[in-house]
Amino acid sequence: MSWSLKKKAQTLLAAEQGTVHKDWGGKIAVALIYPNAYAVGMSNLGFQTIYQHLNALPDIVCERVFLPDPADVAEMQRTQSPPFSLESQRPLSDFHMLGFSVTYEGDYINVLRLLDLAGIPLRAADRRPHDPLVLMGGVCAFSNPEPLASFMDFIVVGEGEELVTELMEAYRERYRDRASFLDLLVALPGVYVPERYAVRYAADDTLAEVTPGGGAPAIVVKRRLRDVNAFRTIAAVKTPNAEYGHMALLEVGKGCGRGCRFCLEGQVYRPVRHRSVAALRETIEQLARDGEKRIGLVGACVSDYPWIGELLKVVEDNGMELSISSLRADSLTEDLAASLARGGHRTLTIAPEAGTERLRRAIRKAITDEQILAACDLVRAQGIPNLKTYFMIGQPTETDDDVAAIPDLARRMLDRLRALDRQGRPFGRLTLSISSFVPKPWTPFQWAPFAGAGALAAKLDTIKRGVGGMATVRVLHENPREAALQALLARGDRRVGDFLERAARLGGDWRRALREWGGDLDFHTTRVRGLDERLPWDHFDVGVKKAGLLREWERAQIAEAVPVAAS
Repeated sequence: MSWSLKKKAQTLLAAEQGTVHKDWGGKIAVALIYPNAYAVGMSNLGFQTIYQHLNALPDIVCERVFLPDPADVAEMQRTQSPPFSLESQRPLSDFHMLGFSVTYEGDYINVLRLLDLAGIPLRAADRRPHDPLVLMGGVCAFSNPEPLASFMDFIVVGEGEELVTELMEAYRERYRDRASFLDLLVALPGVYVPERYAVRYAADDTLAEVTPGGGAPAIVVKRRLRDVNAFRTIAAVKTPNAEYGHMALLEVGKGCGRGCRFCLEGQVYRPVRHRSVAALRETIEQLARDGEKRIGLVGACVSDYPWIGELLKVVEDNGMELSISSLRADSLTEDLAASLARGGHRTLTIAPEAGTERLRRAIRKAITDEQILAACDLVRAQGIPNLKTYFMIGQPTETDDDVAAIPDLARRMLDRLRALDRQGRPFGRLTLSISSFVPKPWTPFQWAPFAGAGALAAKLDTIKRGVGGMATVRVLHENPREAALQALLARGDRRVGDFLERAARLGGDWRRALREWGGDLDFHTTRVRGLDERLPWDHFDVGVKKAGLLREWERAQIAEAVPVAAS
């Protein structure tokens, strides 16, 4: 093993608080893998929560693994050092299970790169009896795991706080025989064993049927946490090297009741479950006793938390400063803005998503221009100098006028923000963060086409030209080609696995892999899906009814005001 890589791991460990070190003797060893950088993974509360719960089991040792930095990959290859765990620096091949926590489609390639670097066969069918079992969890595991299905022994569909204990019990009972272990898993609610499902395609290349076998259920039902108050979702391990390492993160609940038609999280985490103020107070008081000074509230829409005023008081009564990543313009209050200002916020973030009220109605984000401008007034009144906004281009029913309206709205926001506040402090900067719409499973827009990289680039040019004369406006955006990759992975079927395998073998060079792949990118991305077409994720049940999604898709075409949410 490379001495420099080992030293780097030890340096990271030395900066941590709360790391779990266990003796391996007689224990089931699980590598919990976040297929991205350490700083990103250590800010993921789901990843941290599962690490804590697994290590709470006496006969389990769980250690963390992250994607190595590019320079570290070169060092691994030079010294023939495989990826290893942080806690004990053991190679992945030493573990009984490798559990990937996958939050972003862009990390699919990283999953396979790590397996390849570890010398573990990528496809489940090619693995040997001594190879670790490979599994996948995280939100991508219950949106559409099919692109990775051929590489997984099993997939955890849903929230894993309770399920991980059941998985470990099954492994203890049947660990000597892989086939027997999988027999036990197919009967476990919330577990998907891809090899037990035969996939057949029609003559037009659409998905014809998915047939279960070997005792597997026809429909895999997502697991939901029955009582969100029973599990604290906080960062078990603290480190200054995480993206949000300067604060304690606390999840206030799961899901969002707004029902935006583009949003995956607002659909698959239904029903909305808020943690009680009493449960959050207990956690906040403990964090304060531990010396934490700043707390970051995490959730799909924190400003919609029903008891936000009471929660703000709990935070302040414990002498802590408050941070929230993003707010709804129509639920931003003077008290909340004031609390964030007292907490030292220099930037607030809101997400209009579209430049016109018509398009906001079509995507079911019914925020008016006046509510957005009123949020600007609240920001200025509290002396917060910077405002960041999220917009999305390429959405269904979008017109050229909708795109051109984004810089026009920015100009009106800037006029309100430039007004000196009551202390005479000038405004700082307005940031427009532009993302590309990617159709996601389990949303009313799952049938919509992806606009295509070329069309998105033209829309970005319209926005950049529109704000060209505004000195204090900055435009940030992703590469439309990367959005095209996300579109492929978000709605692809098992055949996309061939592309992923090629990209992994090419060291993550997905652009070259796309050129060499025999598949049809447009078929999976820019094609309009038929409403009667079988979709790659139709053999899952995540609690979202297709009839409700169809109803919302049809309503989006006429952009009616605020229809009832899909059920």
